[in-house]
Amino acid sequence: MKKTILILFFALMAFTMQAGEPGTQKMGEIIDIDASAASGRSFPKRLFSAKGSWGLGLDGVYLGAKGSDSNLMMLLTGINGGFSFGRVAPMFTYTYADNLAVGFRFTYMGAKGKIDSATALGLADLNMDLSGLGLRLDSYSASVFHRNWFGLDDKGRFGIFLDAALSYQHLRAETSYYGISHRAALSFSPGFEAFVMNFLSLNLSIGLASVYYEFSNVYDKSWQRTGGSNGFHAGTGLSVLDINFGLTFYL
Repeated sequence: MKKTILILFFALMAFTMQAGEPGTQKMGEIIDIDASAASGRSFPKRLFSAKGSWGLGLDGVYLGAKGSDSNLMMLLTGINGGFSFGRVAPMFTYTYADNLAVGFRFTYMGAKGKIDSATALGLADLNMDLSGLGLRLDSYSASVFHRNWFGLDDKGRFGIFLDAALSYQHLRAETSYYGISHRAALSFSPGFEAFVMNFLSLNLSIGLASVYYEFSNVYDKSWQRTGGSNGFHAGTGLSVLDINFGLTFYL
């Protein structure tokens, strides 16, 4: 029994020492070449995230503004009020192959605004008083995504990436009525990532294109349904509501 225990002990030590040895490839090294015979272009694929890496991150953005007797593009005058918009998204990733990862993200988004006084300029001197108009929005969503990195330098400090995400979103908006919507989407978001420490990076991404199905209902203040819509939608362009800026810690 003692011999068996000693054999298992030394086998475990040998395995631990072998597992702890650094890999032969270093960050920033060229691991492949992306080449096209048709165009004649080629791009080196540099190692940016090694297989087996775990990432824990937190993305977010906040915007806010207040106005006093302000104007907006000559459409609104005498604006007194303000608005705020916030978005926070914890996430984790697992790199299953060099420069390729899968991840999960949970997102909360909120916005609120109120116009204490303002006038909308119309045609034929017909102006509209917008005083007292308010908005509140709350949204929760969860998504799974696939990430593909492209290293930019030979030290593995800077890289760009592309996320393809499947997500579900529940959104509630409140103005002079209530609106509740459910959305299932496939979206694509390019981004940039830079390491500020060996295991800590900053990243920025923005939504570029999406295809989604949305089902929504509209209710009055007594929660009586007054309308709704559903259908598929698709579009491209920069989405201000899908900006992520944050940090990621790699294990």
